[in-house]
Amino acid sequence: MIVVKNKADCCGCTACYSVCPQKAISMQQDQEGFLYPFVEISKCIDCKLCDSVCPIENKVESKMFDRKAYVLRAKDVGIVSTSTSGGFVTPLGEWILNQGGVICGATYNEEYKVVHKISGGGAEEFRGSKYVQSDLGDCFSEIKKHLMHETKVCFIGTPCQVYGLKSYLRKEYDNLVTVDLVCHGTPSPKLWKKYLDEQKDKYHSEIDDIVFRNKTYGYHSGTMRIRFKNQFVYYGSARVDSMLKSFFAEISSRPSCYKCRFKSVERCSDFTIYDCWHANNLVEGLVDDDKGFTNLIVQSLKGERILDRIADRYELYATNLEKAIELDGTMICNSAEPHPRRDEYYLNLDKETLRAHIQKFVPIRIRDYLIEKSKGIFYRMGVYKFLKNKK
Repeated sequence: MIVVKNKADCCGCTACYSVCPQKAISMQQDQEGFLYPFVEISKCIDCKLCDSVCPIENKVESKMFDRKAYVLRAKDVGIVSTSTSGGFVTPLGEWILNQGGVICGATYNEEYKVVHKISGGGAEEFRGSKYVQSDLGDCFSEIKKHLMHETKVCFIGTPCQVYGLKSYLRKEYDNLVTVDLVCHGTPSPKLWKKYLDEQKDKYHSEIDDIVFRNKTYGYHSGTMRIRFKNQFVYYGSARVDSMLKSFFAEISSRPSCYKCRFKSVERCSDFTIYDCWHANNLVEGLVDDDKGFTNLIVQSLKGERILDRIADRYELYATNLEKAIELDGTMICNSAEPHPRRDEYYLNLDKETLRAHIQKFVPIRIRDYLIEKSKGIFYRMGVYKFLKNKK
């Protein structure tokens, strides 16, 4: 029977919940808003399946493979403009869907909660980063049903989610394609809901669309963008936006994120993707036009063969793996260092506004608001890029 004695030892992947034959395990929210397994003792038959599929206790081994690194972006400019980086996932997802397959990735539900969803429709809803831990629900068991019916499945998630899925399945499936995202950590869904509720109250409207890292001033200077149904559009960078500031200050992530067990160059997925900030340093002669590129690590022979089939959908440049990791991939092997007051951050979150709460931990100064305001002015004047390059 799985027992979480230390919350840093549970990544919330749902493998234990999904495998339980008695449905004795439920995922329940703690005071911080993160989901953890809870066992209903009266239903448990002590089969120990839950313990056997925990990816932290039973890590899936990565395959021996000559890993290759690429800098890429989709040839479709519309995909690139609405993607966080270079738009790797959409062409891959479209290839899966064209073969009658399905995609499982993080998206928003009708209340803008971040959830994993299985879809045989368009790939565009899985585009873009969501800096919140997603609710996987019953995705693992549903994915297994698709796989057993020989349907192609593309699963996109954080490393712990990919490892959790692989551990739950307990065997390799040729029709499963996995993509892991190099991440800093995953903030609480409770924090995200509080942020959204306060934004709706402030702007007196329901939400129509959200982009966590909109290329408002180009790829290298993304902002949160929220479009409201009353037509107002909010923009805020990590300098002034409460959600982004909490995330990048490393004060709001799940406890397991600060000593992540899945930090390694070699992973059990087929593809690993992460931001590419130094495209012009990684590919000779390549001009960084600030539209965004993606770093890609091909982790398996399956991944290599798939990339060969869809390569014509990308601008694709081979690069040196070690150099790409050195310049852009510090989070591949390293966990985030928690803010010194991380353990205090969630304690009184319910008792005050997020704006007031964050001022006690990572304050937003008047200077920050002035800089943010000036960025918009300089951008409209056409001198923002020049001033940024002068830094």
